Amino acid sequence: MISKNRGRTGIKNSSNKQKIRPAPKLKVPSEAVGARLTNSSAPQVQTRVPVVDMESPGEASGQILTPRASNLPSNATPTHLPSPVTDNDTDQDIEMTQPTVDATPADENTASVWVDSVEEGVKQLKKLYSMTREKKERLVEPSKKEVKRYIQYMRAFMLFLKHDVEPKPLFKDTYGLDKTLEFIFRPEMEPLKKVAPDLLLLAREVLEQYNAEEWGKGFIDDGEEEEGIEADDLGPAIATSSKKGRQSHDPSSSDHTEVVRLPPGSHPIWGLEGIMHGLARKTTKKGRAVLFLDPRYYNKKRNAKVFGHNDHTPGAWWPYQKAALFHGAHGAPQAGITGNPDLGTYSIVVSATSVYRDLNEDKGTELWYSADKSAENADPLRAKTSNATRSLKIALKTHKPVRVLRHAGTTCDPRRSPIYPTVGIRYDGLYEVVDQKLGTNKNNGVFKRFKLVRLPDSMNAGVSWEEVQRYPTREQRRQFDQTKDGY
Repeated sequence: MISKNRGRTGIKNSSNKQKIRPAPKLKVPSEAVGARLTNSSAPQVQTRVPVVDMESPGEASGQILTPRASNLPSNATPTHLPSPVTDNDTDQDIEMTQPTVDATPADENTASVWVDSVEEGVKQLKKLYSMTREKKERLVEPSKKEVKRYIQYMRAFMLFLKHDVEPKPLFKDTYGLDKTLEFIFRPEMEPLKKVAPDLLLLAREVLEQYNAEEWGKGFIDDGEEEEGIEADDLGPAIATSSKKGRQSHDPSSSDHTEVVRLPPGSHPIWGLEGIMHGLARKTTKKGRAVLFLDPRYYNKKRNAKVFGHNDHTPGAWWPYQKAALFHGAHGAPQAGITGNPDLGTYSIVVSATSVYRDLNEDKGTELWYSADKSAENADPLRAKTSNATRSLKIALKTHKPVRVLRHAGTTCDPRRSPIYPTVGIRYDGLYEVVDQKLGTNKNNGVFKRFKLVRLPDSMNAGVSWEEVQRYPTREQRRQFDQTKDGY
């Protein structure tokens, strides 16, 4: 029998929040790198955010692991992080000695989120640097309000990079994001470190995360970047989706962030018991509705870098890949492989309509899966490689099981195989990497392919391949259609 709790978690929202009097000066702890949520009326609530090990290998053996529970209590409530405090807001020149607060007011049901492109974020970060470097090196003395506004922009931008964007070579090679982030650690940026110490922590975390993922080496896209739009694009924005957030976009607007309304906990689709729990929607500057992780639940996001089922039953289904990311089924919002080059592959996503579909051979219980850059490589002698590809080679040696998820892709494609879900993304069970071989693409370039075989039903919670294909159900498809209506 398959668990009914597919792609959602039953979290009870507690209203018991401990009140703390704000101090005139508050040193920002390392935990203050989470959601930039502020309450419009003091006092604010502080919740310590536990550090999640993003490289957890699980046990060293090749056995299927016991599903790992979250390191948070089951009754954990939304996170409200402390803001640095300072004196009353004025328009006089800022003295770079006291922490600043956000210029944009928000309550616990709203968040200030980045709605612009990564390229624009790099430009704005450089502007902030020019405002806050050592006084003798500044060309113009900025006002306190202007500095606070740019700090607010960059907090939203850093969180966007950390939680909602897939690293791409474009960010490093063209935009210079790596060098721009590294600049904050230079001695002349000491004033910025004093007024916004959390930016320093965020910059370090983003750099470590992107470096570990080789800045998306092997990532497939069209070479362009549109406001962070990922695979989970909901289409044109609905004007009534948010009362406080962006309802219609003004093309002349120069704002890079937007205060958006977050989903109410009681919403049947987006609430605590809904299939979209953990996610929210925003409208980009081009009027597209896209998903982002709800900052109230950053500390509820399950670690996906774990071998085994990770507390999911084959047949579990989610409406979007970012929902599978939140629940720990797969560790990337768009990329197809989550793995460690020294430990193996945790999970892969096979899309019905990806650029690799002509290179993959998918029979359901057996799958030949193509490595990164397989379709683009034009070298007839050397196959492209990456950490993701190396993780599959390690999985072949260690025999550690790999979670395989199948994505519906573009459902209108006539070549779409019926073994894929009709909509959304589905967990099809644990597979083992048993073989590899070389293939040749249409460019006469060589590429690597890995054969995965589904483990016996006894190692897949007793769920057969035939039973997995029953999902999504009619009700799940109906709920999927409702996700586009917003909240």
